[in-house]
Amino acid sequence: FLVTAADSGGELLELEMEADPRAPGATTHIHPRITERYELLEGRLHVKLEGTETVVSAGQRLEIRPRTAHSFRNADDAPAKVRVRFEPAGRFEEFMETIYALASEGKTNRQSRPKLLQAALIGRRHIDDIALARPPVFLQRLLYAVLAPLARARGYRDRYP
Repeated sequence: FLVTAADSGGELLELEMEADPRAPGATTHIHPRITERYELLEGRLHVKLEGTETVVSAGQRLEIRPRTAHSFRNADDAPAKVRVRFEPAGRFEEFMETIYALASEGKTNRQSRPKLLQAALIGRRHIDDIALARPPVFLQRLLYAVLAPLARARGYRDRYP
């Protein structure tokens, strides 16, 4: 993290990440309220926007407006280094910390995704920051509301710092 939500009064989350060519790509998702901006520092990133794939190369920038379905992956042989800005920050930083903590503890599958009940709790907490592109957000809210009590009863938490 280069700039955190706390640093910016909630206006900005800025980070640098390295997209490993062996890593699974991101699930197609939207940010209901967040604008996401990529600046490619090294390599190339394959970004799918509303079903159309684009390749962003070192030196290029890309803006993803709120509610735009997108995913990304590194389909090349070399790592891609990218600076990403999320405006406003929302609680996206907390979402990322939780996902990476679960992955580091071996609590995600090969695609770096948590189990259904765990995902439901995280999804419920962060639905305004990040949501699946499908089904519609209102159905995701309903599903998460139904699954959350069962997830809590099974000992899952919605946050892993």
